[in-house]
Parts: sequence; structure tokens; C-alpha cells
Amino acid sequence: MKTLTATNQRVQFYLTYTTERPSTSAKRSRLNALRSSLEERNIMLDEAFPNKQRDVLDHILYITSAAGIAKVGADKLAERCGVSVRTVTSAVRALKDSGEYIVARLIKSRGGAGKYIFVDKKHDNFREIMREVFSLSDYKLAQLNAEQIAEQKEAQSVGAVSVESEKQSPNLNISFISKQVKDKYISEVANAVKEEIEKEPTPSREYVLEYASNSFQIALYDVLNEMPYHKSIKAVRHVLALRIGSGCDAKRFSKAKDIVHSIAMQLADGYVFENIVATFSAALEKAVQYDVVAPIPSDKRPIETPKVPFYDWLKERD
Repeated sequence: MKTLTATNQRVQFYLTYTTERPSTSAKRSRLNALRSSLEERNIMLDEAFPNKQRDVLDHILYITSAAGIAKVGADKLAERCGVSVRTVTSAVRALKDSGEYIVARLIKSRGGAGKYIFVDKKHDNFREIMREVFSLSDYKLAQLNAEQIAEQKEAQSVGAVSVESEKQSPNLNISFISKQVKDKYISEVANAVKEEIEKEPTPSREYVLEYASNSFQIALYDVLNEMPYHKSIKAVRHVLALRIGSGCDAKRFSKAKDIVHSIAMQLADGYVFENIVATFSAALEKAVQYDVVAPIPSDKRPIETPKVPFYDWLKERD
């Protein structure tokens, strides 16, 4: 499966608007969930992450416990955990094989080359992260999950057949077996895609009510819900509503509505936005900045119009 990539700017943009902070309790809860998931497949946590690899796992689970996403280089991860880069690589591979996390990479750029991007697939922000950071539609995300499921089952099947083949025929063509296994799971991948799409939660007003801290956020959701906007706006209306912030006032609310309407008009004209949420957020911040007017210093008074002496021209006639 192809490794996902994202720019450092996209990851940092998402993290900047995150209010959550990592916590030991959240990390511990996630570790227990991972242990249970592995045991359901007859895999022990200590077997998957032996010795110092467990320290690497703990740190990754901790830094992703807040927003569900984190970026860190292998060298920095090794330094923080007091292990070698090789140990980090082994732990990351095991975490990826668990199917519980997306392990992506930052696109090579100044200051970003070689860094890992970890995304917790069971975090509440997972689908939002995949849309905003990696620009993956719900359908592509479902395909990604289905391919991962198929790869895991393929590896298990090939491993089981390989062990059996050692007893029967040491010259068995493993590549042929792999092809057979892939063909076997084609229909299973298609079904998995369908199931993932059907599980996609419809953005609801209850979701906004749960996370909103400002009445304007709820009001914006109601506006977006009622307007006949493009389906790509409807799909992220709950995110746009929350993005206006807890400090939103009537003026910011009005600007937010205007920006969404502008995006809708461009979509109607056939323009394609790579990321509607990111476009909206950037446009809103720019609009707010341009609206700032410098206050007039209190020691400065309005310039008075000079007084002109009154001239009675009637007297001159006498």
C-alpha cells in the first residue's frame, strides 16, 4: 500500500487550531484499547512491541492522544525514548501492522524531510484529519481502510500457507500464492469499502451542540443546513460552524456567511477547491485582519477650521 504524504504546512495548520492537549490518562486508555484489539487476533502486546519498542509505542500514543495526529522525526523520537533509530523503525512498523494507526510521511521540504506523521484511526478527529490534512474523500478513505484489511489478511494467509508448504514442497511458488490470495479478497475489499461509506456519520446539529461554545456556531450550522449549497459544503458544515471559534461575534458571523456563500458561488461555476475547510479558515482570518482599524490617540483632537474675521460689506457702501 502506498505511503500517504502531506505537507508540513497542512499538518501544522490542523494542529494550530487544536485545543486538546496530550494526557497520560488518554494515553493509558488508548494503550488498553490497542492491547484488547491485538489480543482479539491472538497477538500479545509484549510480543508485538518487545523491550524498548514499548517505550516508543508509549510516546507515540501520548503525542497523538490530543488531536489524533502528531509529526515527529525518527531521530527525535529515538532521542526522547532513549533508544536507537533502528528500534524506532521496528516499533513504527509494528504499529502500522496493527492496523490501528496511519503511518504517513511529511513531503520532503526544508525542515520536514524524514518526519513521521501518526494518525490514530480510532480518534474522534480521524475522518476530519484525513480530509483536511491528506485531502482524502470519504470514498478514498474507505478504499484505504479496505486495502489495509486485505493486506493484513493476505499476509496472514500467505504466512499460514508458507508454513504448510515447508512440510510439503519447498519449491512452492510463493508469488503465485500471493496472486491467488489477492484475487480471493477482491470482493472482500469491495464490501469493506461499502461498509465504511455506510458507516460515515451524517453531520448533525447535535454534534455541533455538543462541541459548540458560542451561539453563533450553532447559528452558522443552521444557516448552512438550510441553504441549498453544494454537497461538498454540506459535508463539512459542522466543521465550518465550529471553526468560527468560541470568540465569534456578530461581525465575524456575518463575514463567515459571506465567505461560505462566495465559495458556493465558485463551486457552482465549476471551480474545484482542494480543501474547503482550509480555504474558509484562511479567508475568514484574512477578512478579520483587514477589518481592524487603528484607534485614534486620546491626546489628538479634531483639527479646527480657522476663523475668518467678519467683514460687513454694507458699511463700505455708506
